[in-house]
Amino acid sequence: MLCQFCGTRLDEGQLTCPNCGHVTKPGREGERVKEKEMDAARGAAPPRELDTLEAEGAAGPEGGVRSEEKADRPMAVQTGPEAPLQVFALDPAGLRRLLGRQPELLEPGLSVFTDEKGRPVGAGYSTPVGDIDLLARDKRGTFVVVRVADREGGEDLVAETLQRIGWVRKHLGKGKQKARGIVLVEQAPENLSYTAAGVAGTITFKTYRIAVTFEDVEIE
Repeated sequence: MLCQFCGTRLDEGQLTCPNCGHVTKPGREGERVKEKEMDAARGAAPPRELDTLEAEGAAGPEGGVRSEEKADRPMAVQTGPEAPLQVFALDPAGLRRLLGRQPELLEPGLSVFTDEKGRPVGAGYSTPVGDIDLLARDKRGTFVVVRVADREGGEDLVAETLQRIGWVRKHLGKGKQKARGIVLVEQAPENLSYTAAGVAGTITFKTYRIAVTFEDVEIE
């Protein structure tokens, strides 16, 4: 035990300091008081009590989660609500023009059909059984007959598409190359699922919509 006043070491059971005559309080409390006084004289921060250290070990110095728990827990980033995607209607004529320029928007690997001279002639392709909005080939070389349904619809749409597929298969594919169809409708009729099931593997039905997004221009 140390003297609380001058720091002289005292023998066991000795309370009065032989150097300065100060009477030290018995027990560990006396040593704590003296250690705090000596640390303060040296400019050090006073030691924290055991119960304080235990409390901080459980909740952290600021009363939060312990450091090891923070390291294991992923940081949550607060972000504002995403702006709703603006969706616009596109008339069938505009969609036909768009697909004629960018057929890959409809299906990856899709390309406009070209003639023997390599000229793209598939947009608005005319046949004896009716016009094809877009005649294309997929990445496997299969002919693809694309039709965009008018908004008023039409009960003969499937039959007309099958006629065009048959004509392409017979005259362009020479009966050897495969052909299939894609029909685009703005809204799917209630009975479309039954129609699609009847021509599955030959005609695929798709709905469409046009979305516009805006992005900031990066300035170097």
